[in-house]
Amino acid sequence: MREAMTKEPTIRLPPVEQVGIVVRDVDQAVGFFSSAFGWGPFKIRESEMKGFEYDGRTGDCRLKMAFARSGNVEIELIQVLEGETPHSDFLRRHGEGMQHLRFRVDDCEGMLSALAGEGVEPLWSQKFPGVAEFAYLKTDKISGLMVELFEMKESRKGQK
Repeated sequence: MREAMTKEPTIRLPPVEQVGIVVRDVDQAVGFFSSAFGWGPFKIRESEMKGFEYDGRTGDCRLKMAFARSGNVEIELIQVLEGETPHSDFLRRHGEGMQHLRFRVDDCEGMLSALAGEGVEPLWSQKFPGVAEFAYLKTDKISGLMVELFEMKESRKGQK
């Protein structure tokens, strides 16, 4: 086996922290994943997001999400209740399935600046001042894989 020749990476990502799975019905998916794979217990919550940036426009949405752990990785099930998000687009194009990998980073803005030099731009992003910031990266340069960068602000570090 030979190794591919690569240049030094623009950024180094930490280990995967979360796997995001888009579903049509969170409650049904929780039941399936719990009984088939033993994942859980799940914590279910609804979240309303206002004023996020999505593909060059500002939008709002309501999501129903369920969270469980599998070792060091969080499993997130996502159902879009209202609005246009990368999740609703994914569901229309591909159906249910794994939609993103999340990486917890220390400087989301700095990483986005570095990646811009590589032609990788954010698709969906929002800042929650003093709390957190996230960005989903456009996938055309990264093999269709949706990558989420997530920064927990200093005052909130240690909280999941």
